[in-house]
Amino acid sequence: MSVEGQEETAGRPPADQSLHRRAGGGDKEPLLEVQGLTVSYRTGEETRPALSGVDLTLHEGRCLGVVGLSGAGKTTLGLAVAGLIDEREARMSGTINFRGRDLRGLDETRLAQLRGSEIAMIFQDPMASLDPAITIVEQVAEAFRLAGRARKESRRLALEALADAGIPKELSSRDPYAHQLSGGECQRVMIAAALAGGPRLLVADEPTSSLDVVLQAQVVDLIRRKQRRSGLAVLFISHDLPLVASFADEIAVLLDGRVVEYGESRQVIEAPRHEFTAAMVSAALALAGGENAPS
Repeated sequence: MSVEGQEETAGRPPADQSLHRRAGGGDKEPLLEVQGLTVSYRTGEETRPALSGVDLTLHEGRCLGVVGLSGAGKTTLGLAVAGLIDEREARMSGTINFRGRDLRGLDETRLAQLRGSEIAMIFQDPMASLDPAITIVEQVAEAFRLAGRARKESRRLALEALADAGIPKELSSRDPYAHQLSGGECQRVMIAAALAGGPRLLVADEPTSSLDVVLQAQVVDLIRRKQRRSGLAVLFISHDLPLVASFADEIAVLLDGRVVEYGESRQVIEAPRHEFTAAMVSAALALAGGENAPS
């Protein structure tokens, strides 16, 4: 990915312009390519910038981790990629190419068709995303029905998907409501529903931030298994750099709406080029009791 003009502003040399092509899938066309994405929200008569000139590429079967502090623009990026920003309330420029099509040029009907069938998104708070009035099996079954499955088949597939996501059969057979589950179980239900349509791209916005360390690892392992099995591409958004570095192929670091560093995960962690990334790595090492943080 190119960060030209961003790292130079930070006083650092620009990143290797071919890095994202090598790490992201050789000469293959990217599944997702974001170029010059700029988003500002309208607040009364003023506008509040959220993203500025963001470039990203993501290939099938790869995971790109997007990290940064709160307010860096991470969620805005995820919403933009999923086609969930209302341009009546925000100013946007740049392109979001998915399988060679600019999502910004599609109408809402076509975007709605893509969401679930080709692009899925899971959110930070599954309890806020799940319908409290519908049982979990029915919610996952509805996702299968929207993907074109018959009602009876959809229920069978929903039970299989929940089992595959780690929901015990004895629990799903009772067909509970979301409030009867733990946070980790709710997140598993969300993942099962999001992947019911067999999407090519999963946008995961802070999917583990409300979970304890053990549940975080389980949810990450579930996403990994789905990725290996189907070639799913994952845009994983988090403030947790060590978590992202543990499984992402590449990492993009956001600061005040700009990408200030992009590279293969190991390079970003072991030899960060931007001072903000180095500070994040040092803080993570200090919290973990590690030594030899980058200077």
